Amino acid sequence: MMYIFSLLLSSLLSAPPEPIAQMECPEFVEEVALELEPNKQYFRDTVRARVERREVSDAELFNFFKQFGENERKIKLASNELLANEIGAPIVYSMEYYQEKYFGLENHLTIHHVPAAVTYQTPFGHLAGDSQGEFGGELVFVNNSGVVELIQDMNVEDIYKFDFGYVVTAGLRHMGSDRGTLYLVTFLDGEPQITTLFGLIGAPETSLKLSNGDLLINSRDGSQVLRTDGSLERVSCVSNANRRILDNI
Repeated sequence: MMYIFSLLLSSLLSAPPEPIAQMECPEFVEEVALELEPNKQYFRDTVRARVERREVSDAELFNFFKQFGENERKIKLASNELLANEIGAPIVYSMEYYQEKYFGLENHLTIHHVPAAVTYQTPFGHLAGDSQGEFGGELVFVNNSGVVELIQDMNVEDIYKFDFGYVVTAGLRHMGSDRGTLYLVTFLDGEPQITTLFGLIGAPETSLKLSNGDLLINSRDGSQVLRTDGSLERVSCVSNANRRILDNI
């Protein structure tokens, strides 16, 4: 019995790896991307950080922590439609927090205004995300009344709509770390629910929806495709010239 088990185990371990599908991978073109998903908008801010500070008393600081201290991140979130209109951004959310490093000062509350790099309009409001590299990022939800909710801290690369929900590509490559994740956002009674869909082979450098509805994700170590049925597979991108050579072999 042990001999048969050993043979089976040996055959499994020696089985050739699953072949990686080859495909032509188009370049990301923003105009084409927005044609495929008209409810999405991109915004590239020309200002590195929109930050202001206000000095507060000990009593004001105590009340701030009393009100927001139970949050995972001790921040107050608000929509900033005035700034959004001024700079032409679809969504700007403001984060108020106390911090004595980076943008913060002692005895001051810091207000960091974030024009979302990508927004996606849903029936219940806007999903909006941003990435500040090693300084972090977040995925937020701005409902139709303008109330802002932090969904999760993450470095958002893009947002896509599938039949089964909204897929968020996220990740960070910094120093020795290179991690990427696909998240799924669905709605229950108008409130966003987030789950982890798949881990990626690395942080997404680019991603784009294909004309057949699949999602191509490109990382430093290769490419993957999220199919419309929710499955994820590794692919090998080839140029048109290489494709013709392979077809003739």
